[in-house]
Amino acid sequence: MPAESNHADAPAPGVCPACTGRLYPRELACVDCGLRVSTRYADNEFQNLDADSLHLLRVFIACEGRIRDMERALGVSYPTVKSRLAALRASVGLSDVPAPAEKPALRPSEVLDRLEAGEIDFDAAMRELKR
Repeated sequence: MPAESNHADAPAPGVCPACTGRLYPRELACVDCGLRVSTRYADNEFQNLDADSLHLLRVFIACEGRIRDMERALGVSYPTVKSRLAALRASVGLSDVPAPAEKPALRPSEVLDRLEAGEIDFDAAMRELKR
């Protein structure tokens, strides 16, 4: 049985250090009782992201996808955020999926109706009116 690593926070490698083949998770262990469950677990498109890509994904989620908020959080420009998101899309296999088309701007009366109905807040209404 291989020795266990003392690095509990180390990310799981995605590539075999011996042959460069793809590594798959095979065992989960409970830190409380020591139970171990072994099988070949399904992988996902996020498991092999590097630290920078995971950070970008976390910022995207925290900012609820608002690129302007991501600019501030990351301290970079709008084009840089867009470029990094495009690279992230490609790294998770979504580069061939077309980006959703931007919704056409609403008429000012529609924006005001949505604001009055409580569907959007004041800031969202102002952003929509500035489009």
